[in-house]
Amino acid sequence: MQERMVKANAVEFSYLEAGPDNGPLALCLHGFPDSAHTWRYLLPALGDAGFHAVAPWMRGYAPTQIPADGRYQTGRSPPTPVRCHDVLGR
Repeated sequence: MQERMVKANAVEFSYLEAGPDNGPLALCLHGFPDSAHTWRYLLPALGDAGFHAVAPWMRGYAPTQIPADGRYQTGRSPPTPVRCHDVLGR
């Protein structure tokens, strides 16, 4: 499992990933009060099954960048997973 960074919706998101880059994307999202580490046991299993398993730290969770507008509301989040999928789904 590795930690990487991707830019989506003008915010740099840190994420954990496992598995082949060319596998189908399994995007594992967390909510409050969890973090990307919630998926630390599932990501390797998904990777071993051939998935490109990714768990980003969502808006408002370090080490993801603070959005320029300072907004972390749920209404701001739905476009983010879609954009992450666009960027990481390859």
